[in-house]
Amino acid sequence: MQNLLDMNREIFFNVYEENIMGTQTGTLANDKKMLLRDAEGNPNDTSYLSVVSDKYRVVTNEEILVPLQQQMINFFDPTVLEEVNIQDTLSNNGVVSYCKYTLPRIKHSIETPTGHRTEFGLTFVMKNTFDGKGSVTMWSGLIDFFCTNGTVTGEYDITRKRHSRNFNTDGFISAFEMSMEKHKAAVDQYQVYADTKINSTLKVQQLFDKLTNTNRAEQKRSGGLSDKLFAQWIDEVQERGSNVFSVQSALTHYGSHDDDRFALTKAGDGATLYKRSEQVTKWLSSNVWKNFVEDLSVAA
Repeated sequence: MQNLLDMNREIFFNVYEENIMGTQTGTLANDKKMLLRDAEGNPNDTSYLSVVSDKYRVVTNEEILVPLQQQMINFFDPTVLEEVNIQDTLSNNGVVSYCKYTLPRIKHSIETPTGHRTEFGLTFVMKNTFDGKGSVTMWSGLIDFFCTNGTVTGEYDITRKRHSRNFNTDGFISAFEMSMEKHKAAVDQYQVYADTKINSTLKVQQLFDKLTNTNRAEQKRSGGLSDKLFAQWIDEVQERGSNVFSVQSALTHYGSHDDDRFALTKAGDGATLYKRSEQVTKWLSSNVWKNFVEDLSVAA
C-alpha cells in the first residue's frame, strides 16, 4: 500500500500556464496559452508541453489519480493492496500520461477444453493529456496473468471526461465501483468464449481481415496485420485450444506486446501499446466481433 501513498512519482508533475507573446512585436495571443511542466517539483526547472486554447481546463495527474487511489484504499482489504502493481508511462515529456494499476489478488479463473487454465486479475488504466486533443480516460478491465495480455474487455469499461470548466472525478469513482461487479461477469463471458469451439480457420482469417480492413483479393503479399494476427491465433490455439477465447487472446496480445511479430517502430514507446489496446477495445466492441461470436454460438 505504500506505493499508493507515494507522491514522489514522476507522473505527479506540476503544470504551469503562461501567456503567449511574440518575441519581436510583443503581440499577445489572446485566445491561447502555453503549458509547462516542472522537473521533480522544481518550478524553476520547467519544460514545454504544448499550446492550448485559453479556455482549456488543465487537469493534473494528481487531481485524477489521488481520488482513485483513495477509493482503492477505502474499498479493498489492505492485503489486496500489498501486491498492487503501479506502472507509470510518460510519452512526449508527459504530454500524454498513463498510469496502470494491477491488482493480482482480485482474480478469477477460466478453463478451456484443453485443460489450460487462465487467471484474470483486475486492472485500471488512467490516461491524461496536456495538448487539448483528448479527454481524461479510464479503462477498467481484466489482465491475463498467463501472458500479461491486454486489459480491455469492451466499450462499457471506458469512462471519459473532457478538460472542461466543470471537470470532476465523480464519474471515475462511479466507474470504479461498477467495475467491481462487471469483473466477474466479464470472466463468465470469457468462459463462454472458451467453450465455443471454432472448426473453420477461414472464418478466423475473415474476421481479422474485416477488423483490419484488409482486402484479401487486392493484397499483393502476405505479412500484413491480419496475417500476423492469424499467426498469433495459431500460437494461442496450441495453449488454449481452437475456440473464441484464443481469438480474443490473439487480439489482446497485439495490444500488449512488443515482440518479434508485433514490434514497435523506432518512434514507438510505451504509449504505443496503450494506443493498440484502444484499437483492440474497439474491435472487441464492434458489430464485426459480435456477429462472429453469435454465428459460432448458433452453429454450436
